Amino acid sequence: MKKILSALALLAIGTFAFPQTLKSSSTPENPEVSPAVSVGETVSPASVSSKAAKYFKRTFKNVTDEKWYEMPDGYRANFTEKGIRCRLDYDKDGNWLHTIRYYDEKKLPEDVRELVASGYPEYAITAVEEIKAPRDIKFYVIHLEGEKTWINIKVADNEINELEKIKKS
Repeated sequence: MKKILSALALLAIGTFAFPQTLKSSSTPENPEVSPAVSVGETVSPASVSSKAAKYFKRTFKNVTDEKWYEMPDGYRANFTEKGIRCRLDYDKDGNWLHTIRYYDEKKLPEDVRELVASGYPEYAITAVEEIKAPRDIKFYVIHLEGEKTWINIKVADNEINELEKIKKS
């Protein structure tokens, strides 16, 4: 399970670590997905696993911009819910793998924001990924920008773990 969480954290970091760079390097076929992630053609919700489609419809009622993609090992749904960009991944059998919600500091829970502010007072929160997977606690990958460095941290269960520190050039 730790390997899955680590992989999700690294995937999330790759998605938001450098938003300007990602935008300019994303593929024209699917600008929402990093080129490092192999995603197939857009598919209709009717062509994905019925289990995944049922879970999606039951869990997410008022979504916009819903797009489904077939991936080598499953399906991905990208959409917006209440102004928040979201991504759900499913395996080929339609089992939910994880949900990632992308937002800014304003939507971060107050207790998490205070924890980050106390640990990194000279840094600004530039982006947040909220990650939830079955049987795991929800955790956050938070991207910080300081005067001389960017730092990516993971916040889970009131603990901060530094994932990556990058010096600005």
